[in-house]
Amino acid sequence: MFKPPASGVRRWSRPQRAIHWGLVLILLLGWWSGSNDEEWHEWVGYGALALLGLRFLLGFGSRHPHARWGFFLHQLLAFRRSPSADHPDGRPVLGPLGAFSAMMLLLLMTATAVTGWMLTLEQFVGEDAAEDRHYWAFNLTLAWTALHVLTHVVRWLRRRRVLGSDGA
Repeated sequence: MFKPPASGVRRWSRPQRAIHWGLVLILLLGWWSGSNDEEWHEWVGYGALALLGLRFLLGFGSRHPHARWGFFLHQLLAFRRSPSADHPDGRPVLGPLGAFSAMMLLLLMTATAVTGWMLTLEQFVGEDAAEDRHYWAFNLTLAWTALHVLTHVVRWLRRRRVLGSDGA
């Protein structure tokens, strides 16, 4: 059973942080190489699959409470809990929307990497439907990433009192 993390526990473990920023780099390199260098693009996709595989395993094997899949499930199921129950300063550790967003990003990046890998298989080479799936998976990943970044910018601005508490 999932046990909520003690206060003072860092939100991300070092491996989790490295995988996150590695995936950010992969996304940027995938965007660039998709139009500029097909061979690089393929290797970037293999890098994405490797990092996503590591993140998947980390969710089962990590000792860090925020890296485990049970933590995400606990957050997703905690819609009615007060935010102050999570963190001493009242901020939710992740919250249901944050957990959903993180899971969506991982799923969309996985869909992008898998559909890209499928394009290297003989039965999918030159197939328009397979290329369309990869194109749409990547564009959905970009859109969700933009939303992810925007929410972090808004949170940062609110903490700096640039925006009012109502976001206006």
